[in-house]
Amino acid sequence: MKALITGIGGFCGWHLVRRLRLEQGVEIAGLDTKKGRPSAHSDIDRFFQADVRDAEAIASAVRTIQPDWLFHLAGVSGSGVPEALIYEVNVFGTLNVIEAVRGHAPECSVLVVGSSAEYGPVEPSMLPIRENEACHPFGPYGISKYAASLMALDYADRHDLNVVVARPFNIVGAGVPASLVVGALIQRAKHALAASDPVIKVGDLEAERDFVAAYDAVDAYVRLVQGRFSREIFNICSGRAYSIRHVAGILLANATRPITLEFDPGLVPRSPVRRIYGSYEKAEKAIGFRPSVSLEEALKDAWCGEIGTGTVCESRS
Repeated sequence: MKALITGIGGFCGWHLVRRLRLEQGVEIAGLDTKKGRPSAHSDIDRFFQADVRDAEAIASAVRTIQPDWLFHLAGVSGSGVPEALIYEVNVFGTLNVIEAVRGHAPECSVLVVGSSAEYGPVEPSMLPIRENEACHPFGPYGISKYAASLMALDYADRHDLNVVVARPFNIVGAGVPASLVVGALIQRAKHALAASDPVIKVGDLEAERDFVAAYDAVDAYVRLVQGRFSREIFNICSGRAYSIRHVAGILLANATRPITLEFDPGLVPRSPVRRIYGSYEKAEKAIGFRPSVSLEEALKDAWCGEIGTGTVCESRS
């Protein structure tokens, strides 16, 4: 069995490699824009330096590997990222991956990682949000992810490809980037702990989101490609909403000394989404998915993965 992971140098790439190593006889290849094999993936079997926007390079990698499973993790997000880049990578990059599979490995089972941002603002009566609800994405990231999902599923339908879309909600774990709310809080806390009076600035603490552990997310990804649920969409979530204030409280409890939160209106996001959480009922019925890692444990992993100090981290294996 051969697996190819795009965006292997990203947050979830490392977690997915660890999960795939639990499978017997899986040859793992990774693809990323970074030069050289990512240090966290010294045990992968093959590495390709390529940009998903480069159709020729992607086609070459797929043609060479002939993967049985392809996990399309590559993508970009973040308020400081140019809009054109977000659309180029998230939409056209996905198109290049699907085209490469169509041309060189049509029997490959492909998982496209979408996002809960595809749903956009949700009326309270629609919660928990399910996969069959209409999407009204807001901003370049959500719109680009929705466009990529629609395109991938359309290709699967037109060309009889094995493509499944996972819509993870807010993934938490070791290596979480600063472009995500938990990663941003950790980075600010890291700098604050170096100061005499630890203070971090925060934006909207009352917004509520659904958080899922990285381990649970990548485990679901593997099960979905194994099941070959072609042309289906699955929410990968916890099924609960937590305020950013609650998350910050749990996260900062891992600090070696108290950190004060200071409201900064400049950090309030433009997003109109106030409260969202998903239903994982469909994934539970299809692959037995059920969150196994608590929010507290996932946040501890994220904290220790970046800061790695304090009794709470020293006691961990």
